[in-house]
Amino acid sequence: MSITKLILKSAWHYRKLNLTIIFGIALSTAILVGALIIGDSVKYSLQQITVQRLGKTSQVITAGERLFGQQLAMELAAKTGTQTAALLRANGFGVIDGGELRINQLAVWGVDATIGNFASYPELFQLQNNEVAINENLASLSGLKVGDEFLLRLNKLNTFPANTPFVSEQEATVSFRVSVARILKSEELGNFNLQNIQSAPRNVFLNLDWLNEQMGLQQKANVLLVAEGVSDAELVQNLQQSWKLEDMNLEIRENQALNYTELISDRVFVEPAVEQYCLNKMPGSQVIFSYFINEFILNGKQTPYSFVSSDPKLTGNQMTVSKWLAEDLRVKLNDTVRLSYFEVGPLRRLVLKDTSFVVGQIYELTGEKADQNRMPVIPGLSDADNCRDWKTGVPVDLKQIRPQDEAYWKEHKGTPKAFVSLETAQKLWGNRFGQSTAIRVDGLQKTEFEKQLLAGLYPSQSGFEVKDVKTDGLTAASGGTDFGGLFIGLSFFVLVAAVLLAFLLFKLYLGFRKTEIGTLTALGFSFPAIRKLFVAEASIFVLVGILLGIPFSIFYNHLILNAINTIWVDIVRTSIVNIHIRPVSLITGSLIIAVMSFTAIWFILNRFLKNEAIALQRKSVSEKVKSGKRSLWIGLALIALSFIILFAKGFRSGEINPEFFFISGFGLLPGLILIFDFWMQRFAVQEKAMHFSLRTMLLKRIAGERRRNVMIVSFLSVGVFMVVSTGLNRKDLTSHADLPSSGTGGYDWFVETTMPVLFDASSKQGREDLNIPVTAELVQFQSQPGDDASCLNLNKISRPRLIACNPAAFDQRSAFTFATRTDDLDALHPWLTLNRKFADDVIPAIADQTVIQWGLMKKVGDTLVYKTEDGKDLKLKLVGGLANSIFQGNVIIAEDHFNRAFPSVSGSNVFLIDAPDHTLTVEDLQTGMRNYGPEISRTTDRLLAFYTVENTYLNIFLMLGALGLLIGTLGLGILIFRITFEQIPEYALLLSLGFSKPIIQRLVMREKLFLMTFSVLIGLIPAVLSALPSLVSSLYSNLWVWLPAISVLVILSGAVFSFVAIRMAFRQNLVGALRND
Repeated sequence: MSITKLILKSAWHYRKLNLTIIFGIALSTAILVGALIIGDSVKYSLQQITVQRLGKTSQVITAGERLFGQQLAMELAAKTGTQTAALLRANGFGVIDGGELRINQLAVWGVDATIGNFASYPELFQLQNNEVAINENLASLSGLKVGDEFLLRLNKLNTFPANTPFVSEQEATVSFRVSVARILKSEELGNFNLQNIQSAPRNVFLNLDWLNEQMGLQQKANVLLVAEGVSDAELVQNLQQSWKLEDMNLEIRENQALNYTELISDRVFVEPAVEQYCLNKMPGSQVIFSYFINEFILNGKQTPYSFVSSDPKLTGNQMTVSKWLAEDLRVKLNDTVRLSYFEVGPLRRLVLKDTSFVVGQIYELTGEKADQNRMPVIPGLSDADNCRDWKTGVPVDLKQIRPQDEAYWKEHKGTPKAFVSLETAQKLWGNRFGQSTAIRVDGLQKTEFEKQLLAGLYPSQSGFEVKDVKTDGLTAASGGTDFGGLFIGLSFFVLVAAVLLAFLLFKLYLGFRKTEIGTLTALGFSFPAIRKLFVAEASIFVLVGILLGIPFSIFYNHLILNAINTIWVDIVRTSIVNIHIRPVSLITGSLIIAVMSFTAIWFILNRFLKNEAIALQRKSVSEKVKSGKRSLWIGLALIALSFIILFAKGFRSGEINPEFFFISGFGLLPGLILIFDFWMQRFAVQEKAMHFSLRTMLLKRIAGERRRNVMIVSFLSVGVFMVVSTGLNRKDLTSHADLPSSGTGGYDWFVETTMPVLFDASSKQGREDLNIPVTAELVQFQSQPGDDASCLNLNKISRPRLIACNPAAFDQRSAFTFATRTDDLDALHPWLTLNRKFADDVIPAIADQTVIQWGLMKKVGDTLVYKTEDGKDLKLKLVGGLANSIFQGNVIIAEDHFNRAFPSVSGSNVFLIDAPDHTLTVEDLQTGMRNYGPEISRTTDRLLAFYTVENTYLNIFLMLGALGLLIGTLGLGILIFRITFEQIPEYALLLSLGFSKPIIQRLVMREKLFLMTFSVLIGLIPAVLSALPSLVSSLYSNLWVWLPAISVLVILSGAVFSFVAIRMAFRQNLVGALRND
């Protein structure tokens, strides 16, 4: 007979036993390969979401808060030969069914048919006036159907920042009714989104020209899409060649009478980069700075509400006044006139100030001094026909306006009534928006002026940025959470149990064939030859097991993905994760299982083959048993140490510290195992006469196989401990939520508004407007959009959202706790560190430690790089990481640094509110903030939302761990099967001594149940101690259900396996077994 035939016949002869090994290997393959497929499926689905949300978009051009002309898209398309589309993006909320339902945080897009080219469905975006297309997500949330109408309210976009000094906020929003024309699917660009996130937005698409009309704009856009076919460098170059002054919100006007050409800005103030370029490159440039003041005051007389402008010929506190003002105030040369004015800060914070000037000249209101262009173009003010029609961003007392003031306005508009030096004007009234209101150049033609400006200025200086959103999106999708590795970790116990099952089955397989191995040795087969035979035979069931495991892995993958899309949706925040199988994952998983299997086979074979053929057929020699005192003392020491740690650290400062509960439980486990070992040893060596009973007989039998039984108890108890302690260990984030040091900072409410609140909400008027009590503490944040870096986003993020506040608010209450810190973080006042500025213009930043470690994959001390509004690098050094806070997904900086970097960002849309005794209700906030589209959540609910992800992972671990315990119990059942069959001669001896079969069967069954019960108890007691902070929490009261469930699972499954093994053993010829023994 050939070797091949011998191997095949042997494999067939032991086919029943081989099938059990094949099952173990197939199960291991299914779990490992299935986990790898899950990783591939999630990554592929994220990439598909990216492709669908962007369509054919490759790059996008944005300009921050700035608007530019739609013609820029056509210019770029002509120069690059690729498709482009201009969009107008606004935020809004919908009012449905007469106010019964409000949907906030709507992404509103003004589009025309060109966007259809990016989704191959141009006709879907051909919308008429008042028509909108919405995506399926919004339709599902709102219940809107085609033909339904609703009210849409948007933040009104303008060419100037909403917080520009003196610009009125009365028309900060615009509302109109719209009708749903169609509902767009994701493949129809319905989920269009420029942010790297897998969850679907709430999209509303309108006709671009009609939206411009509603906003009071003409042919404006703020987003420009570019299709594939042009590199970033080429795009920047073509942008430089294509943009116009209107894209920078600049305008040149000429005054023939006074022979000057003047550059002004739609944003009221000329930006510093533009001003600096003109002064450096255009000789003779003159900076104009005009400002609106409250009143001139002299000797108790006042002239209200006037413009003052700059004169480069003046210095210090010199002032020249018009004859009109001199007559009105009775001013004489060398008189000291006081000016009262508002200094307008961020969030329209007004500081009333006054400064005195000495009058050096009184001039006639003619010629250059009578130039009305000195007044900046301020919407609502400069275009008013009379004073009483003024709409300003500062308080104006119309009662102070006299008939002569009205007459002056009708004849001269805002012509300055006085001049001061430029240096003084900039010092007093310069702000984050600019240091000038116009730049004048004498004798330069308009066309030449424009040509020089376009040649010397760069789009990046005005906030223009080219982003390769497709590459960034696909990179973020590929570099985010590794679900393959994650599910290998979550399935760890299932995988280990399956591998051990295969290991035990193969060991049992060799146990059945050990006589054969001895015979082959006696017949002259060398150990290497025997090893080759068995390895070759094992190769058959390993290969078959892997081949069967692959389709099982796909089935397993379907089950897991179905759970991820439904009951476990919290960990992915999308329901469109689809299966994706890569051959490389199938091969990799199969090779790993093959290597593990052959390593186990090789190890077990060597153990067998080290014994001689005769020794393989002998019974094992009884082991020498010790007194067990060593186990006792070590066990008691570990138990004592566990409770010392528990009471010394677990209840530190009157608070429960969950980490020390886990450490205590972890130390208690080996202590209990060692005490069990001591107990077994005492029974084994006890020589004193004992009253004979089935109980003493049972204990003596268990103690007689002490080492093996302690191994069984150790294996199962460790499994129970790890599954229960890890699976049930939940963070109770609400137990100390009122404390400033907690993850809520002690605040009650976290509010995000759809529309920015432009004023200081903590002021008396602001609190009245928003219905916030004076006694409530309030912190408001400005924000710069970015990607969500919290655990709710599976993508890898490089630029999280920036939020900025006054750090003193957190310093005063010592809010939040720092998990990590650098040496730069002040030990006593960590929050005030945000006000500092480091070398090389680096500024400090603070983020949640979860964001730093997992969202950004960085550590404290690392630097993040953003782009400022004028295109410069903004470097942020992470100086501290917060522990478990509501700021997940954000990076925090000081508001002063923020306003310098992003001066055009108007208002704030993030608020933290703490009302005494929790007196402020969600209804109060909804009433006060209804015009801003608020998303209101309790801070504790926000924390819990973040930790639903972690808790979902723990639920998965708990479920898969329980499955692993079940499989491990199956492995122990096989071990019990082997032990039971090895003990058949003992059962025969008991039978011959007069014990009946039922009594013997009960005795053996009690023995197995005793081991199972002790295993569960020894694992469960430390596990309950470890998870006690979670188990006593009202948030997780349902966790107690798992304790009896896991206990019953292990004991019941062990009982079933034992019962089957005993029944099969007693079907054997017991008398023959005794005779053979």
